[in-house]
Order: sequence, then structure tokens, then C-alpha cells
Amino acid sequence: MENGNTSVPFLCFIKNCYVCSQKTMNDNPSAKKHINAGQIGWLLFLMLLSYAELVPLSEADTFFFSSLFLFSLFCIAHSRRILPLAWHNAFVRFLHPLTVRLRAFHIWQIRGTVPPPLCDKPCVCKNCGTVFAGNFCLRCGQSRNTPRYVLKGIVGNVLRTIFRVDGKFAHTLLELLYRPGHMMRDFIQGRRINYTLPLAMVFLMTAFYMLTAQLIVPEIREKKEEKTSKPNEMPLTKTEGLQQTILRLEQEKAETDDSIEQKSLGITIQSMEKALAEVQRQDSIAGTPQSDNELDDILSIPFFKKAETAIESIPFLSNVWSLMRKWGHGNKAFHILLTLPLLAIATRWAFYKRKQPDAFNLMEHILIQAYIATQILLISTLVVPFNGTAHVDDLYEVPFWFIFLLFCWDYRQLYLCTWWRSFWKTLLMFAYSLLIIIILATVGVLLLCLAEGTTNLSL
Repeated sequence: MENGNTSVPFLCFIKNCYVCSQKTMNDNPSAKKHINAGQIGWLLFLMLLSYAELVPLSEADTFFFSSLFLFSLFCIAHSRRILPLAWHNAFVRFLHPLTVRLRAFHIWQIRGTVPPPLCDKPCVCKNCGTVFAGNFCLRCGQSRNTPRYVLKGIVGNVLRTIFRVDGKFAHTLLELLYRPGHMMRDFIQGRRINYTLPLAMVFLMTAFYMLTAQLIVPEIREKKEEKTSKPNEMPLTKTEGLQQTILRLEQEKAETDDSIEQKSLGITIQSMEKALAEVQRQDSIAGTPQSDNELDDILSIPFFKKAETAIESIPFLSNVWSLMRKWGHGNKAFHILLTLPLLAIATRWAFYKRKQPDAFNLMEHILIQAYIATQILLISTLVVPFNGTAHVDDLYEVPFWFIFLLFCWDYRQLYLCTWWRSFWKTLLMFAYSLLIIIILATVGVLLLCLAEGTTNLSL
């Protein structure tokens, strides 16, 4: 009886989708305008770029333009009439079953997971013996659905025990794959019982990505072990390397008694000294020698050296600073968290409306960006086994154009807008992000110049 009752809403849901799609199919297609010359030219241009033999592009660029062509064709066909009227009606009737299922899936995306119906029958809790009405015990919280363990359910029991696949974390990952924008809006609007917090998702997915990368690509683990085995050795600059080589060759020349070997070592030392002089001249022109560690380059500036000395004079601040410095070196999650405020500000600017108050505040935008970062990390983790390589030093494994399309898809669901509006708003968001980076870089350069000027004056 219960199975029959639960199937009735599903049948009604499919019936409503069928009725709506039938109305859509019976709409008058002659009311749509014909495709214009500009749209035809745009499609031909994208088709030309998608044909790799005519235009020398890489495989990634060709795939991007092919995807953009299909996306443009879909949008134009949705708003304009391309085929003749009889062909259009026949094509719509042919695709009607697929249209019904796509509409049902779209409504399911918006609606999300529906809570189970409330059971009013009294039940005795098997854990504490309390009589209650509902889905969970009011005293201990145990579910009324506590079936016996059977052999046919051993696979599900093992998965739930080891990976906790029925928990919030797995549910959040699953919804990030097929309804990310709707899920983010549900979380911001207060429906949070089924989802893991966004910042925790970033750290967990970063750990899963690094674990997957080290299992698939063993070279990453070997390089990491080499770095950790020599923590006290600092990377040498080119000048220091040449100086050490010259000292080693001079020591070998002094120890040998063979005149021919001494002469050859002398010639080698002279050539190395010329190379050292050239490198020193280039370093004097550039100002400072190049280093592999960008953070150490910044901290080597006199202004930051004084600040670091002041911090190290206080024991507590010194311990905190050393911990943050070690944590910041090569920490992928830390680098991703630094990008969240930047993208949040750019997104708020891009979707700002004067006549309508902001749908989300700045903190909510940061949480939204954390979920988007988790989504990209999840896809990067799924991509690593197929690529066979991993770029752990980069923020994400997937290319930029794919990240751009993900943002378009997420914003379309989050703001309930059209594909075109989401595309241009995403483009505007990345433009604002670039503008903010330029402003921050300019301010940083000015502060560094001011700090160096005050240091020179004090000296």
C-alpha cells in the first residue's frame, strides 16, 4: 500500500511534464522570427574555427570553438526559426519523448531532494523503547527504518561503513555534478541539513585530489619525498652554483699532480669565471638575483625583513608566523582560499542591479565560490585517472575554457537567467577579476617602492 502511495506523486509529476511539453509542442512556431544574416555569419565563423584543417589551432581550441558552435546553434534555434514550418513540426514531434524527459530532469534539478513523507503511525524505538510518531525517535534520534542485515545488501552496508556514501559529503558532491547552482541557492536560503559546509568541502576535496594524484602519478610522491628529505637546503641561484663549481675545480686542480689535467682544469675554470662574470653583470642590471621561491623573494625586501624581525621578537607571534609560512608553501587549499574573495567581489559587481537589491551579500558570495571551487576540484579528481598526469602546482587540473563553461552553468542555475546572460555576466566577472588583480599589483608595487625609498633614506 505504501509503495502505491509513493508512486502516485511520481506519476503525477511525469504527467504534468507531459502536459507542459505538449503545450510547448503546440505553440505556434510561426510567431518566431527567422534567423538573420548576422546569426548565420556567426555560426559560419565558428564552424570555420572548429574545422582544424583550415585553421591552425590546438586540439583544446578546436574543441572549445566546436562547443561554442553547438551552444550558439542551440540558443539561436531556441529563439529563432531556422527550418521551414513543416520540417519544424515534424522535428518537434520526433523529439517529443526526449523533451518530456529533459523537462522532468530540469524540474528535478530545481526541486532537488524532497524530504520523505511524515509517517503518523506509532512506532516503538528499538534503541530506547520510546513510543513515537514520525520518522525519528524524539528521545534518542534513531530512525524508525531499522531493517535486519541481509546478505544481498552487503555491498551497500560495506560502502556505507567505509565511505559513508549516504552522508552529507557524498550528497553534496553528487548535487554539485548535476544541479550546482540550485544547490548553492538552497544552501544560502537556509535548506542546509543535507549539505556539508563549503569551506570544509574545499579542504576535503583538496585532500582527495592530492591523494588521487599521488596514487595515479607516483612521480609526485617521489618528488615530495625528495623535498621533505632535505628541508634545510635552500635552492641555489645561478651565481652561487657557478661559484661552488669554480671552488670545486680549483680544489681538484690543487690536489692533482698531472700537468695536462691541471692545464685542462685551468681552461675550464677560466671559462666558468667568464660565465660567472656575465651572470653577475646580468644580475646587476636586473637588480636582484632570481630565486625559485616567490615568497622568499618578497620577504627578502628590507621593509618586510624589519616587519619579520619585529614579529619574531614576540614568541607567540613568531610561532604563529612560522606555522603560517610553512603552511603557505605549496598548500593547494590555501591558494584556492585566497582566490575566493577576489571572485566573490567580481561576481557581485557583475550581477549588480540598481533597481533590485543584491540577492546575495559578500559573505554568501564567498561561500558560493567555495562550492564552485569544490566542484572544479571534484572534476579535476575525476580527470586525473584518464589523463595519467597531474599538475599539483596549478590550482586546478582542467583547462581555463572548461572552468569558464562551468561558471556559466553554475551562474545560470544560481541566478535563474538565460544562457546568453550567464555567458556575458561570466565574461564580465573575469574582466572584473583581472581589473582587481591589476589594481592590487599596482598598489603593491607602489608600497614596495615607498618602503624601499624610506629604507634608503634611513640608511
